Amino acid sequence: MIKKLVCGAVLAAIGTLAQAATPALTEWEFSWKGFSVFQEWEGSYDDPELTVTGKFAGIDADGDGILVKSEVTSLTLDRGSHDYAACPAESPTFTCGLWSFSYSAAGGLEFSAGHTSYSGVPGEDAWWTAHSTTYDTQFGVYERSYGYQWPGEEYSMAFTDYTVKTVTQISPVPEPATYAMLGAGLLLLAGTRRARLQK
Repeated sequence: MIKKLVCGAVLAAIGTLAQAATPALTEWEFSWKGFSVFQEWEGSYDDPELTVTGKFAGIDADGDGILVKSEVTSLTLDRGSHDYAACPAESPTFTCGLWSFSYSAAGGLEFSAGHTSYSGVPGEDAWWTAHSTTYDTQFGVYERSYGYQWPGEEYSMAFTDYTVKTVTQISPVPEPATYAMLGAGLLLLAGTRRARLQK
């Protein structure tokens, strides 16, 4: 009876470990701190405390340790509410996209994404305006406002030598209890076998 219980516990633990080994949805958060800021009509200045944060999630389906664009399920930044990995269908007044993406512990985070919102349909509505935002890990953040007969204004936050970039995994949380269960089961099985040999 005891042997059956122990074997059941071991098999359950092994099954849980096998399930844990299956590619799972994982979430990370990232931050960029320190920029060279340019604002049209005001010029440039350094802001070492200016920070942009965001989150991304995905499933490394092929288990190669690299999360690529096709494996990303969400990408958001604190400067807006858009999910660049799940953009809505484009319309005449809104475009959105995740143009490239790659993340690995060795290679770091690389992506390019952005969106443009229009107050009206260019070419159809009079006096339309637009605002676009682009995030690029090679440059930083670039924004532009423009419109009908208005060349526009630019605002950028460029990375510098003192920009600090961090990426932290926040889920899934490892479950050490699974390994403890397997270890306990194996110990009980060994103890049962030893007791039988001593009889």
